[in-house]
Order: sequence, then structure tokens, then C-alpha cells
Amino acid sequence: SSPNDLSQLLSTLKNAESVFTQNYQHIAAALHSLDPAQHSLGFAFFLHHLAKGNLPVPDASFIDSASRFFTLCNPGQIQMIPDIFCATAHKYRDHLIAASNPRRGILPLRAGLRALQPNTEVLTPLHADFFQLCLLSKCFNAAVPVLADDIFDVAPQQTSCTPTDLFLYCYYGGMLCIGRKQHARALELFLQAITAPAVAANAIVAAAYKKYVLVCLIHAGQLLPLPKYTSACVRHVIDSEGRPYNELAAAYALRNAEKLRRAADQHLALFAADNNLGLMRQVVSSLAVRSIQRLTQSFLTLSLADIAANTGLSGADEAEAKLLRMVAAGQIRAKIDGRSGMVHFADETRAGTGAAASSSGGLWDSAAGVAALDDRMRQVLELGKRLQQAHEMVSQDRAYLSKVTARERSKYDLGAAAGPAGVVGPTAGMGSDPDFGPFALGGGSNL
Repeated sequence: SSPNDLSQLLSTLKNAESVFTQNYQHIAAALHSLDPAQHSLGFAFFLHHLAKGNLPVPDASFIDSASRFFTLCNPGQIQMIPDIFCATAHKYRDHLIAASNPRRGILPLRAGLRALQPNTEVLTPLHADFFQLCLLSKCFNAAVPVLADDIFDVAPQQTSCTPTDLFLYCYYGGMLCIGRKQHARALELFLQAITAPAVAANAIVAAAYKKYVLVCLIHAGQLLPLPKYTSACVRHVIDSEGRPYNELAAAYALRNAEKLRRAADQHLALFAADNNLGLMRQVVSSLAVRSIQRLTQSFLTLSLADIAANTGLSGADEAEAKLLRMVAAGQIRAKIDGRSGMVHFADETRAGTGAAASSSGGLWDSAAGVAALDDRMRQVLELGKRLQQAHEMVSQDRAYLSKVTARERSKYDLGAAAGPAGVVGPTAGMGSDPDFGPFALGGGSNL
């Protein structure tokens, strides 16, 4: 495994399929003579062929060997075989899940993910496997460093990444953000899965849309419309499979607690089957929170009984408990008079805006605040540069230019545009615009 011999070693290993098959019973023992850090290329092939064979699932010895490998593997060597490396990681995940020990694979897979990445902005197939283990073991915080990375690139040649890996990254990542109460980030990931260019819908996108609806209601208090560039095939699927969720959103928009509960109860079995029962209950609970927040904009003082009547709560006791939780969470500022049962809402107007900020001290009156603003501005400038680079790359793509040229020519094609009476139609020859192949992500994957 010297650097000068890696190419020759790789060629030998790729042509040794029959050798591995004939000596399958010796592979496990041979692994003990290899160093996963020094001999990462050979170690990966041995593990891959071991997992491909008649290996019981789960196998403790395979889990131990794979854990050492992913923790210590050499990035330069495993980046030569992304397909073998990722296939082994998938098998490793399956063994851990079968052993009911997903926590065991969190740190090894995170190390393997970093080793495979050319840089932290590139998506890999190990992202989805790593996120899945974090979800199953409820170790949401373990995924924070990976979730914090901004993914700008998908490099199939370097990482063997597929459209399914992108969809699963968005779906599992969104679920992790829900677990950490980062609803805005969860919406961003779910929307990325829903709006990814596609020529066929899949179950992952449908599941992402269902959670997107629920998180929208919790975070924004309404169902945010999908962008215009959402694929037609995706819209067709979410219109059919997401109908109960759209009905729940419509009931939420009425701001009537009783109607919302009826809509939730009507599809209770479906929400439970989709593993969205907990989110649905948060949606129902959030309506009262939003109703109380609206009351703070109209009243300075209100009784607990009036609050309960205006928000659909059962009585003053439930209203008091809800208010206390909201005050503790920083959602409102209020004081409750226990004797009279009156609630005094504090003025939410902040003095640190506009001209007042310079005189009385505003949001950016500290070094930490200025540093945060400066960091944010740098991120915006960097994103602007990336968008410009992406625009230039697409503008110079031969297939894209060919399509645009053909479309422009069709506008002036008098022969094709002439109608039956010889009159040229302004939109004749345009026709329908199918999804553009090189930029379309196909998907027929199931969860």
C-alpha cells in the first residue's frame, strides 16, 4: 500500500473477484493481518466481499472490523474506491440496525463520511446512513457538526452519490432538525427534497411533504405555498397523497380549535401510520399559542377565563398552564395575578430599532453582535459568488445552449407556426417544455 503502488494494487483487487469468492472462509481471518489505516484500500475490499457473502446479520466480528476501518481509514486511499466504500458502509448500517445498536456506528460513520468528502461542501451517500443512525439512537446532537455544513455540490464521480442519497439526506436531516426544535432549518431541508428537479415522484418526497406541512403550521402558523419551479410530477403526488395534511392545514387557517381537532381526529389513523402523530399534536397545541400571541397585540390586560374562551382552551386552569409554558419559552411576556385571575401582557415593542438604536443602545451595541453581523455578511457575499459561478457554468453548458437555441428558433419557424389560415400564432411552435435531462434527478426510490 505504498503511494507509488496504489494504482497497481487497485487494479489487482478489482480483478480478484474469483479469488475472494474461492477463499471466502479465510477473509475474516485475513482482516486481522491488515492495518485499516495503512492498508485502507485492501481492507475495504476484504470487508466488502465479506459482507457480500453468506454472512449472518448481525455479525459482531464484522461490526468490530468495520468500526475500526471507518474510524481509522486513510482518505487518500478510500477516495479511490467510493463505490466499494459506500457499499460497505450500507452493510455496516444494516448490521448495526439488526443488532439494535445504532449508537455504535455514529462516530465511525461520521469519521468515514469526513474521509470520503473532498471537502465539507460535498454530499456523500454516508450522510443519509449517519443521519439514520442518529435518529434511531436519538442522538440528535451528534449530527450537529454535519448538519451545520452547507452542501453546495453533488459529485457522483468522487463519492458515488445518487439522487436517492440527496432525498434521504434532506429527509433524515429535516427529522433531526425537528428533534432539535430547529423548525426553520427543517423546512429548508424538506423543501429542498420537494423541489429537487425530478422526472418521477418517489415515496421520500411524499413523506417529506407531509412533514413539511406539519412543520409549516408549527413554525409559521400557515401552509407556505410551494415554489413555482416544483416539478409537475411531484405536485401530482403530493396533491393525492398529501390530501389529509392539506385538509388539516385548511382547518388550521380557520383559527377554530374545535374544527382543527375534528380534522385531526378524522385522519388520526393515517397520521399514526405515517409516524406523524406527535407532530400533529404539536400542530393542534400550537393553535392556542398563536391565538394567545394575537391577543397580546390587542389587549394589555385580560382574564384567564376570557383567554380560555378566545383560544378554545377548556378553562382558566388550562389557560394559566399554557401561559406559564409560553412565558418560560420566551414566546410572550406576561404577568399573572393569582388573586384576580387577570393576565397583564408586557409591551413587546423593542426600543433598539431605527434612530432609537443609536441613542438608547440597540441590537448591535456589543462587539459580539457586530462580529455576528460581519460573519453573516461574509456568508451572503460568498453565496453571491457561488450563484454567479453556477450561472456561468450553466450558461456555458452545451446541452443547455442547444436547448435554448432550438427554443428560440421555434419562435421564428414560420412553417411550423403557420395556422390553418396561414396566420402566424405568437406562441406556435413553443409546445410543452419537458424536464431537461442532464439537470433532472430521476427517482423511483422507496423509503
